[in-house]
Amino acid sequence: MLLGAILIIGIATAGVAELWTTQIKREKEQELLFRLGEFRRAIARYRADHNRLPKELKDLLDDRTQLQTRRYLRRIYPDPMTGKADWSLKLVVDRAGVVSGIEDVHSTSAAKPLRSIPGKSAESSTYKDW
Repeated sequence: MLLGAILIIGIATAGVAELWTTQIKREKEQELLFRLGEFRRAIARYRADHNRLPKELKDLLDDRTQLQTRRYLRRIYPDPMTGKADWSLKLVVDRAGVVSGIEDVHSTSAAKPLRSIPGKSAESSTYKDW
């Protein structure tokens, strides 16, 4: 009887742990989408103001090229999937091979997401594809 109760408690605990892990992953995915959106909006605003792309992410933090200081981002967010600010940057390179700026930002995590993004199947998608 006692052994049966322990078994039931163990199974219930394992189920709760799995649900909790899934919920944490969902929250990290939501945070990743938010942070990617912040980076992408900041790059778009920078491009609109300067008619060029930022050379590095730091350019989005403190822009003193105009009379009034502009901050396109409050800080360089860490990637919620890796815990580090080690973003993969999509750079624009001209014909001479010179980098003209950062066009987009992606996670470096190769883990598979719970949700899929439009146009990609869930099996082939990784956080790097977001």
